[in-house]
Amino acid sequence: MTLIRALASSSEKFPRNKILVKKLFATFIAATAMLSATLKTVGDTVLVADFSDPVESSYSGKPGLSRTRPAFRKAINMLADAATSDGRLAGYYERVAKRVTGNSSSCQEGSASIVVKPINRLTNKSYLARAAQPIARSDNQDEASAQQPIASTTASFENLASDSPNDRSDNPDETARQQFIVGDMTFENNPAIEHWVNYYSTNSMGRRTMAVGIERSNAYLEMARAEFRNAGVPEDLVWLACVESVWNPRAISTAAAGGIWQFIPATATDYGLKVEHGNDERADPLKQTRVAATYLRDLYVIFGDWALAMAAYNSGEPRVMGAIVKNGNADFWELYDKQLLPRETCDYVPKILATIKLASQAEDYGFSQAESSLFSGS
Repeated sequence: MTLIRALASSSEKFPRNKILVKKLFATFIAATAMLSATLKTVGDTVLVADFSDPVESSYSGKPGLSRTRPAFRKAINMLADAATSDGRLAGYYERVAKRVTGNSSSCQEGSASIVVKPINRLTNKSYLARAAQPIARSDNQDEASAQQPIASTTASFENLASDSPNDRSDNPDETARQQFIVGDMTFENNPAIEHWVNYYSTNSMGRRTMAVGIERSNAYLEMARAEFRNAGVPEDLVWLACVESVWNPRAISTAAAGGIWQFIPATATDYGLKVEHGNDERADPLKQTRVAATYLRDLYVIFGDWALAMAAYNSGEPRVMGAIVKNGNADFWELYDKQLLPRETCDYVPKILATIKLASQAEDYGFSQAESSLFSGS
């Protein structure tokens, strides 16, 4: 069975079960009608979902992708074609195929710990060339940040459990200084991350953005962490929402992306959200957060790496896979150094990691409740 065959829908693979499915569906409809009649006798009470109530995750707990999407198939086909002629990618494709079809244990759902291992390259040509270039402003990027140079570094993300002592710094003091642990994530600072830490903590516009994000997050953080935990995604990745929308459920971008997690209509509908005039479920924080958690998990199933998953969330699966194919290796920080991804995407991952660091040490960086309230206008 080919990988694409494995990605086919169940209705395509098992046509002989149609009669049984119809019978089960009829039984389900009858049971639903009986249940509705029973509830009607209790009264016409409208039940409204509350963040404090237990919510059922859309993630079934099964390995593999939660669904198929054209972008998923395109990215996997790109890798499959390249793997036939590039031995460096053959092993990676084999692991991707196993994860996508649910036949691999290498993608540890819920493992939640990642490590960023830095190798400073402050003297290399790539850094010197990029530091001299202005940063092009994106739709979601603060105007002031567009004038700041970005540092260059090489690192790799992997599960903490597979971290080898041989890969760590020979100097324990240096490792302790660089490593940063928060919640269910572990990573080490590098110049790219520190660039955004400095921006969000010292630049007036960056600091305002961070203060507003921390203040707004209070309304959604507990719910978002629960959804990410249920989906097997690192909980601290909920701060991706701060980079996307500054936790604003009514945010709309020029690309028609909407809500806290900034889904474009196509992605939202692929994951079951309604995007209609007068009924746009992207404005529902709970529903969209559940989709964000499932989508991030699917991206991790494909790429096997949280940094690449975040990058794909920003620029799409085919674009990230195309960069991997061109590079010959699935390493976000190599793609970063070689400028194989859009500048916005190169900034995106270190922005998220910087936000996680700042949010977890808000008081240490001077983000008091009073300052947050002042900036948010409350």
